[in-house]
Order: sequence, then structure tokens, then C-alpha cells
Amino acid sequence: MTTNVGSLGDLQRAFQDYLLVTNDALQSAVRDTRKADRVTLLDVYRDGYALRLIEVLTNDYPGLMAMAGPADFDHVARAYIAAHPSRHPSVRWFGAGLADFMAKTAPYDKAPAAVEMARFEWALGEAFDSADVTPIAADVLLGLPPEAWETLAFAALSSLHRCTFAFEVAQAWQRRDEVEPGNLEVSRSDEPVTWAIWRPERMTSFRSLEPDEAAMLDALVAGRCFPELCETVASFTGDDQAPARAAWLLRTWVEGGMIASFEH
Repeated sequence: MTTNVGSLGDLQRAFQDYLLVTNDALQSAVRDTRKADRVTLLDVYRDGYALRLIEVLTNDYPGLMAMAGPADFDHVARAYIAAHPSRHPSVRWFGAGLADFMAKTAPYDKAPAAVEMARFEWALGEAFDSADVTPIAADVLLGLPPEAWETLAFAALSSLHRCTFAFEVAQAWQRRDEVEPGNLEVSRSDEPVTWAIWRPERMTSFRSLEPDEAAMLDALVAGRCFPELCETVASFTGDDQAPARAAWLLRTWVEGGMIASFEH
């Protein structure tokens, strides 16, 4: 290399700019060889950078790959890389903005099912990488005195995500390995459905929620006490059935490992 780029720090910044923003100023610091010119030599690194990030996105979004196929996935991945160069020390978080990018960028914004698949898959990954928390056991609640339930409030696992989808992305995701890439079909739901995504132990779990369950779970996450949870359910079921329904839902969440702690 020649030395007209300046210090080592200047050279490193110029190399980063070449990879991230297609700044060709670095070319003057590189010499041609007998086997290849400077542009070809530098493009090895530029292409390698993109290919590594595409590999990361492929691992993070297998459902999206199954929907789009290799060519279309490569297209959206390269567009995302150009718009959002990697800034985090770990590539694990590089794909965090993909769903938002697709939702706001043509032509990907014309594929809402694909956007929802990306949101679902990122929520799965976030839940899996969340901090380890041991859920409470049902027998702990059963041992509480009756008066404790008047002020009893709960904290959900930090891994818990609630997502509402207009398409059956969760059902389609489970079929992702059964079809050739590009052939995964995702149907629209009759109405939007809220899903809970969480990691109670080593495996991420997810399931759909009934409307009253989704509302009660939102109230629980907001710190509402058990009588207020019952009031939330009562708007769906009526006052007579609300306590039994709320208790049943709470037990379902505890047994499913969704609740981290409680206080009263």
C-alpha cells in the first residue's frame, strides 16, 4: 500500500468507509497486483462483509427465507445492509430493525405477511436471548391466605413478548422446513390475533391468546392487582364468571412458566 491515506487510524477509517458507505477514496492506498487490480482486491472484503451479514440474517429469519426464497431474500438483505450498516459489536443484534425497514421501504412494504414473519422471528430470538429467570410454581400461590389476593400483583418473565398478527405467521413458521425456500404460504387470519412469546426454560414457547386473555395479560404486565385483573376479564365475560375465568387464566400462565414473581 502507498502512504497517502495518512496514519494507521486514517487507513482503518477509510477501509471501514469503503465497506460501509462505498467510499472509494481507499482505492488510492492500494496497489494493483499481477493477478488482480485494486478494485477487485478490495471488493473481496466488501463482498465478504455483505455475505457474512446475509448469513446472519438467514439464520435469524428462516421463516422469511422460506417465504421469499434465496433471490428475494438476498435482495431485501442487501438493501437492509446498505441502509443499516452494522454498528453493534455483536452481529447477533444486526437484524433488529429488519421488520421496521421492510414495513417502511418499497417494495417490501407491499408484503405485510413477510413483515409480520420478520417481527415474529425477531421476537422469538429476543425471548430466547433474554435473561434466565425461574418461573414461580403453582403451589406457592395455593399456599397464600385469602386476604393476600386482594392486593396480589405479578411480574411476567422478562422474555415475554405480546405480538398481534393479521396473518398466520406462527402457524406458517412451524412449516418452514417442510417446503422449498420460496414456497411457504402464509394465510390471513379471519381477524387479528395476539400471541404470547416467552422462554420459561431452555426452549422458547409461543401460543395464541383469546381476547380476554390478551387484555388480562396486558393488565398483569402493567402491574394491576388480581381484583383489577378480574375487572378486566369482566368486560368480556360479565361479573359472575370473571373471577373463575381470571383464576383459570392465571393458573394457565403459572403452569406454562410465564410468571416470574408476585407481591402483595
